[in-house]
Amino acid sequence: MNRQILIDLLTNIISSQGYDVNPPIRGTRPRTDLVVAKDGRMTCIQYGGTESDLRYFADAVQGAYDALFISDEITDQMVRFADRYNIRMWGRAELEIRIGKAMLAEAEGACYDLLGQECQKSQEYQDYEPREYPESHGHSAGRMPGIIEIADDSRDALQLRCAAMRVDERCAIATARGFVSDILGAAIEFVPFWNYRYVIDTYRQHKTKTIHLSSEGSGAINALNREKHEYLQEVCDSISIPCQDYAVKSPTVPKVEAREEILNDAIESNTKNIATTSTSGDAIVTEHRTVRPLAKDIDLDMDLVYLPVWEVKCVNGSIMIDAHDGNAMTAPVDEDVEFL
Repeated sequence: MNRQILIDLLTNIISSQGYDVNPPIRGTRPRTDLVVAKDGRMTCIQYGGTESDLRYFADAVQGAYDALFISDEITDQMVRFADRYNIRMWGRAELEIRIGKAMLAEAEGACYDLLGQECQKSQEYQDYEPREYPESHGHSAGRMPGIIEIADDSRDALQLRCAAMRVDERCAIATARGFVSDILGAAIEFVPFWNYRYVIDTYRQHKTKTIHLSSEGSGAINALNREKHEYLQEVCDSISIPCQDYAVKSPTVPKVEAREEILNDAIESNTKNIATTSTSGDAIVTEHRTVRPLAKDIDLDMDLVYLPVWEVKCVNGSIMIDAHDGNAMTAPVDEDVEFL
């Protein structure tokens, strides 16, 4: 996309939302596409297409400001780098959603913060503290994330670390029709996953031979049934719920157990069998040794992230549609889910 047109568009939207564009800064101003401030919080914004652009941005910001990097294509390596330096990243899909919401909010006279979340406006918005909800009402039992309920609107804004929702109810039902019939409706489930990345970079010594163990890995573990999943990307800190029938599942797999499982898998997948040969008189002796990293050699980052899933209900049960990528899910997301 055109960088200047994008920056001009963001500037217009952000200015209308009460942000100060190019605010006064003590010292040297960061060399970024856009610097804005609101309520004492300063945000640096940069558009780029490569990992080099991202590294340049991280060097310019130096961790001193809230940082947002926007790119048409985001690679796994860019995500890992951004996570390491606490930089938010928006891909094209996330950008489209946020700009669209900002435009609609302006047309409806509602309040929406492009860089954050739905905000409070006059008496139309009311903040609620987390409270208990019975499972039968469509919400998970126990403590709920903070909710901002919006009057005259069917949407709630959940304060929840969650993969971006790209698939609406209509598309989910259309996908489900390829597998089931007699569809009754759809509801959203937010399924908890332990999202993780790890890096191994260590050395082992065997006699005179130095063995380098180097590896990177990522993935996610379902915090309800321990099923393996790909790493959840495009994670947001809040999400606007497109229907009133939804449930946030509470994790049943503790972080310490998930961490142990991840470390064990990383150790097993990076175990090497090393063969060395030597001579003893006229005989050639081959010795085999197993070399593996230790848990302390693994730099592991993990956090709890929710995956939005459409449960499309029909007469004979239900089918689950991943609300992030739009695919029908072939493995259960919960231990008690009846899968078609």
